[in-house]
Amino acid sequence: MKNEKVQLLLESINDIPNDVNNYRVTLRTIDTHDVLSIVIGAYEGHAIYVGAKGIQQHRPMTHDLFAGVMNAMQVKLWRVVIYKVDQGVYYSYIYFQKGNGVMRVDARTSDALAMATRMNAPIFTYKELLDNALIGKDYVMRVEEDLEEFKELKVVNPSADALKEQLDEAVKNEEYEKAAVLRDQLKQMGHQ
Repeated sequence: MKNEKVQLLLESINDIPNDVNNYRVTLRTIDTHDVLSIVIGAYEGHAIYVGAKGIQQHRPMTHDLFAGVMNAMQVKLWRVVIYKVDQGVYYSYIYFQKGNGVMRVDARTSDALAMATRMNAPIFTYKELLDNALIGKDYVMRVEEDLEEFKELKVVNPSADALKEQLDEAVKNEEYEKAAVLRDQLKQMGHQ
């Protein structure tokens, strides 16, 4: 099946011999037990480790603060999806859900994992990405295809909301040329 997602579990965070600046995060698939190994910085590794172990700090780390704000606003971290690897660098989306709306935000994979550990969110990747990563090849997921699964949910795009507000303001102020440009931008984003 094209674009099939596989769920990953955080298996370990380890030092890398002879490398004090980086850690290796190991993620394992639930079904096939294939391993995805990602090298991240020491600070990021610590943030993921603290979140995974549920260690309480004297003062909240950035990821703890963000998780606290999301909880206060009743926003759920729905899932993390690792969608791209390019020359050993992994790219992820974080999906937030509030009510029946879903918002996708681009994130560093290390930040996405740190948030997922704090908010008990599932982590996914694409089977094709995993297969390519296992043999050292790059993989890029086409973004438009990734949104197909949200046909029943409203996909909220913060920039689209901002554009709609600007469009309303331009029409209100009779700035029709500006309004036409904003309307065209919204159409390109799939909004009417």
